Amino acid sequence: MPPEPRNPDRADRILDAAAALMLRLGYRKVTIEDVAKQAGIGKGTVYLHWRTKKELFYALLLRESIAMTEQLLAVIEDDPEEIRMHRFVRSAYLLTMRSPLLAALLLRDTEVLGELAEMERAEDLVLNDRIYQIYVERGLLNDIPDLQFALQATAIGFYLTDRFGHHEELDLETKADSLSRVVRRAFEPDTGPDPATIARTAAELGDILRDFTSRYRKRIYASDPTRGTR
Repeated sequence: MPPEPRNPDRADRILDAAAALMLRLGYRKVTIEDVAKQAGIGKGTVYLHWRTKKELFYALLLRESIAMTEQLLAVIEDDPEEIRMHRFVRSAYLLTMRSPLLAALLLRDTEVLGELAEMERAEDLVLNDRIYQIYVERGLLNDIPDLQFALQATAIGFYLTDRFGHHEELDLETKADSLSRVVRRAFEPDTGPDPATIARTAAELGDILRDFTSRYRKRIYASDPTRGTR
């Protein structure tokens, strides 16, 4: 088979093929040969971009996290009030649960992800220590003991609760609304900061998220011959 032309979209075509196969067969059963066939390229071409199967699928999950982060950025840019934590976690919940790969990652679904189920979870990449500190300093969250643990435990419970028994059937939007109400009442002050503080915090949070997407995009395409090398 002749070598593939250098196409900047080729890496994403490979990742798209990997995503389809992972969801259909699960990580353990998918081979590089399968991915190459699905993408319509030679096996050796896949290795030009990622040296191992694990690197390829790790890059795929990072790309999913980036896509979610960019959607969160768009929401914040459209309305800075969306940085309020009860609104932020609502958007993150909906985006995560609507992405089969991110939902599998958060739920540590080994049937889909295999060993990659232990990869750092998407919400940990967004709600990190720096963001919590900013939220407390700006009056967007109450300064309570073990805030980060308590808020993350609350949010994760909404992702996991269906695994622990039968509950009233609720659609995704209703669940997201319920999560938003709990976070608003349990973790946010009765009166929020002024619009100027909201705008300043939204701009700072946007910078943090854009830096995140930039750093992880470099990791995804680190060995891509069409974009640069390690």
